[in-house]
Amino acid sequence: MPNSTALPQDSLRAEHESVATYLTTRFDSNELRHVLFPSFNQWQFALDALAETALACRELGSEVTFAFWAHRTPLADTGWTTSRRLARLMKSPVLDERYEQGLRASGFDTEAFADPPIRRWKPGAPLPALHDLRRSSIRSLTYRESPVGRAILQVRPEPMTPTSEDHRWPRRWVERSLRSYAYVYDQTIRLIAERGITSLITYNGRFLHDRAAAAAARDMGVTVLYYDRGGLDTAFDLTMDETHDWSALQDRMKTMYDSWPLDDRDEIGSQWFLDRASHQDSWNAHFIDGQTLGQSVALPRSECTVVYFSSSSDEIAELDVDWAEYFENQHEAVRLVADVCRRLPGYRLVIRSHPHKRHKPTVDVEEWYRFVDEIKPDLHLDANSSVDSYELMRQADIVVTYGSTTGVEAAFTGKPVIVLGPSAYDQLDCAYRPKSVKELEEALRNPKSSNPSNAVLYGLMMKRRGFGLRQIREGADGVKSLAGVPLVEPVAPVRHGSHILERWRRDYLTRR
Repeated sequence: MPNSTALPQDSLRAEHESVATYLTTRFDSNELRHVLFPSFNQWQFALDALAETALACRELGSEVTFAFWAHRTPLADTGWTTSRRLARLMKSPVLDERYEQGLRASGFDTEAFADPPIRRWKPGAPLPALHDLRRSSIRSLTYRESPVGRAILQVRPEPMTPTSEDHRWPRRWVERSLRSYAYVYDQTIRLIAERGITSLITYNGRFLHDRAAAAAARDMGVTVLYYDRGGLDTAFDLTMDETHDWSALQDRMKTMYDSWPLDDRDEIGSQWFLDRASHQDSWNAHFIDGQTLGQSVALPRSECTVVYFSSSSDEIAELDVDWAEYFENQHEAVRLVADVCRRLPGYRLVIRSHPHKRHKPTVDVEEWYRFVDEIKPDLHLDANSSVDSYELMRQADIVVTYGSTTGVEAAFTGKPVIVLGPSAYDQLDCAYRPKSVKELEEALRNPKSSNPSNAVLYGLMMKRRGFGLRQIREGADGVKSLAGVPLVEPVAPVRHGSHILERWRRDYLTRR
């Protein structure tokens, strides 16, 4: 999805001054000596980040090695889009080949681009046996003591794969995932050893192959840095923090806000909230495209209306947190809210099911709806309701969530907000997180209005985190280029043929 900024990236004020400056604050001179950039996906925003960061490393005097291995892994990465074989048959390079050409044109020589060093690869250790294909058993799988199971669970083998513990994952899919993780782990270990790699920079660190590369680097004592999407106005982000380290992210928000010029930080941060509330944020369209702007609902008569906005359970299922700190799970947390609301005279509970459930596994959605029916709220707005979530926030007396972004958005309006699960705003002093039933009941009995100015920190981060593009240029026609090389997708027949190929492979691997 395109960024919304109308400003040229090289003149846009972003969170950080430059990639080179940022790298010198994160790495010492030895860590910058030889940097490895493995790449397993073909997403343009990720390849932009790789190219910009690699060029910054060279500017700092680093030796750089690239491992464009998206076409090498036994299982196609979740970010794989096009086949190199088809592209070469039709003489239309795939996107990561275009970036490789651009990097060569920028001055990187042939030696900088590494093939997998183990030519006839076999697993360096026995792959774990699969005795049980449920989530808990998969989660416990390791390869050479690295947590391969958690990496596997980050990507659903089928769109409707539920988060239910009883669901058994396809054996072929899990076996191929294990083999692919092991392949990347072993190849990365060897490459680090052969080339004397001193740091590794990869995408996200959440998905199968990037996790394998990062695990291999750490096991070799090599520092790891991640790149990912930037803000709405910026191009990409860099961080050493693990994905979903919400505490570290909130510390960044505070630092960013404190260091930003006073004349526009509140305006920029507020605009993020205003665009979402007016349905102008294209990144949010997938969630609210079934809602009618400004549409309200007749709420139950009450002295206090508590509106609970649900979170997407599958997106938090694999967070590595102590769930005992968060009332064990979302279902239990909502049940407690319902119990308290029933005990308090004049209180009514409204549940708004996350609109994303329209696209979620049927089993999970049905389980959630059965649960909501069981606890009997005074009103339930399901995922297909056309009621505007932002209008519903304004109607609420208290907003409760398990960590959904709606919590910080409600805080921006000044509503009292209670957050019960992991979130990226509970330390901004704009929402209250109770840690016991007693604290929850007290928060509902005596709600305290939020401070909208504290929520603005979140909006500023969402707009301007990370970096703008400096080396990659975008022409008037919208086509990006690097050192004169156009960074374009291959022709349509290559893309369509690749889609058919991937669908066939996935069907085979998920066949029962």
